[in-house]
Amino acid sequence: MLKSNIIGIDLAKNILQICHISKYGELISNKAVSRQKLKQILANQQPAVVAIEGCGSSHYWGRYAEQFGHDVRVISPKKVKCFLQGHKTDANDALAIANASLQIGLKTSKPKSEEQQTLQTLDTSRLFLSRSITALGNHLRAMLYEYGIVSTVGVKGLTKAVLETLEASLLPECLRSTVNQLWVTYLNLKTELAQLIKTKNGLVRQLQPCKALMDLEGVAEVCAGMLYSSIGDGKQFKSGREASAFVGLTPKQHSSGGKVFMTGIDRAGGIKELRSALYQGALSYICRLPDEPKTAKQAWLIKLVQRAGIKRSCIALANKTVRTAWAMLRYENQYKQQSLLVI
Repeated sequence: MLKSNIIGIDLAKNILQICHISKYGELISNKAVSRQKLKQILANQQPAVVAIEGCGSSHYWGRYAEQFGHDVRVISPKKVKCFLQGHKTDANDALAIANASLQIGLKTSKPKSEEQQTLQTLDTSRLFLSRSITALGNHLRAMLYEYGIVSTVGVKGLTKAVLETLEASLLPECLRSTVNQLWVTYLNLKTELAQLIKTKNGLVRQLQPCKALMDLEGVAEVCAGMLYSSIGDGKQFKSGREASAFVGLTPKQHSSGGKVFMTGIDRAGGIKELRSALYQGALSYICRLPDEPKTAKQAWLIKLVQRAGIKRSCIALANKTVRTAWAMLRYENQYKQQSLLVI
């Protein structure tokens, strides 16, 4: 017998499916409700396990359910798929979500706080604008190249080619207005990106957990914001290794018959953007290591670079950074560099 009822919710924009299972394992109901009706059910229901599939608005509904004492579990869609029986319908999806929440050992997540979600939204918007600028710049280069106008590598080369093209009338008259419009859009996107980065960095500096994380080696505003938005208070992870595995910085393991085989990290799993930012920060720090170490971590890194190379050392430092960040967020500690012991 379970300690509480199970509520599995298949989220959607307007009509949501809610599956209610009793603590005795009996199916009470499985019906479609409106958004307002779901809010009333969550408010009036006794504290229960609320299982939600990770998707759009899952964090919003998770925070709403937690207001009434529910134990919210956000489950990956890949894990829910294993429990789907029959055709893919809203009712079967809600039942699969409820059944997945009962499985022993199944990894679930907690809803992000509003601060975490805000940082995550700003960061995804930053990536979107950055990729849009790159795509539009490549489009302009390709358009000019079709008419024999070649631009050098970099923003300066593109700027020079576009301005010279518009001034010298090297394109057909009907295309000049199009190029000018695209160029104005390109400049506006760069201005909006700079403003968004300024806003995000200002928010990161205001949050105390992020300010503490910036004391770590190779961590600035970008990595600090992404670490806090991903790990939160650290309570959903049992250890720093679990947090590092969640990011994707632990080696893959293939063991059988008592024989353990460890390979490299899984590049396809984890949080790719955070892993990339941590790697770049670690690379920047390792490239500026002094000849004579001043701290214990610098001495460790110098020996590791000599033994394993720069790239593996960057992964090792990023792994250690995530573990240290988890301990700082979980126990609200400040980072203190360990002094080098002189023998």
